[in-house]
Order: sequence, then C-alpha cells, then structure tokens
Amino acid sequence: MDQPLLVLLLPRPLERLELERPVRELLRAQGVVAVDPSRLPIGRMPANLAAGLAVGQAKRMQLPGTPAAVAILHPLQFFLAGALLARHPRAELWYGRSPGDDAGFEELDAAASKRAALTLAPADLLGAAPLRMAELGIPSLSDPPSAPAA
Repeated sequence: MDQPLLVLLLPRPLERLELERPVRELLRAQGVVAVDPSRLPIGRMPANLAAGLAVGQAKRMQLPGTPAAVAILHPLQFFLAGALLARHPRAELWYGRSPGDDAGFEELDAAASKRAALTLAPADLLGAAPLRMAELGIPSLSDPPSAPAA
C-alpha cells in the first residue's frame, strides 16, 4: 500500500521563503514532500498554457507515495495543485492564503478557495498541518515506520 503524503508546493525556493523554519519542520516528517516552484514564468503565461504545462509536470512527478493532501501558499500554484488533484481525486487541497497575494490572480484565488478543504493564513496552515496529517494517516515525526508485511 502506498504511503499517504502531504505534497507541499513551494511558491519560491525554500531558502527564500519567509516561512522557511516551519516548512523545514514539516519536511522532517516522513510523509511530507516539497516541490520546488517552476522555473517558467507561469504568472505571465496564458492560463490554458500554464494549466497544460502543469498537467505534464504532474504526470512526470515520481512521488514516494500517494497524495492525501496538496498544500499551496500562492494562487499561482493552483495550476499544479489542480493537475495533481485530477490525478489523485481523493486528496485534499490546503490553501495558505495571504491577503494581497491574489492581486492579478483573483480567478485562481477564487478557484483555490472554493476547492480547498482548509483555507488559512500560511503560518496557521503550517501550524495546523500535523493535526490534519494525523487525521488523514500521513506519517509525521512521531509516527514509527511501518513494519514490512510478512
């Protein structure tokens, strides 16, 4: 059985993220993986092109388990999140929404807000993640590794 995962889509490289410390803490959990942002300027592309590229990226991803949740911290990440959710329809979307981040991306913000199971400020979302991870069966720091089946 595949390990349930939290896939955290980063809006910028981890070292440049203002929430680097809580993200690094989450990444210590065996059920959490982070995906670096695209090098392509998706914010300046037509939406249909950005969505198409996201579908291709989602197909190429080799994750160490099955996403139970996909977390985003910026509306532009909804392209890739949506593509991952289409491939894993039982996964939840978690949206770390910051006022002002939606400037110019109101449609993506509205779509992400509508689809999200959790919508909180980014720091609050990262703080609430361990509890929701436990509810979804996503391994955390305190979970022992699964014993191999005999």
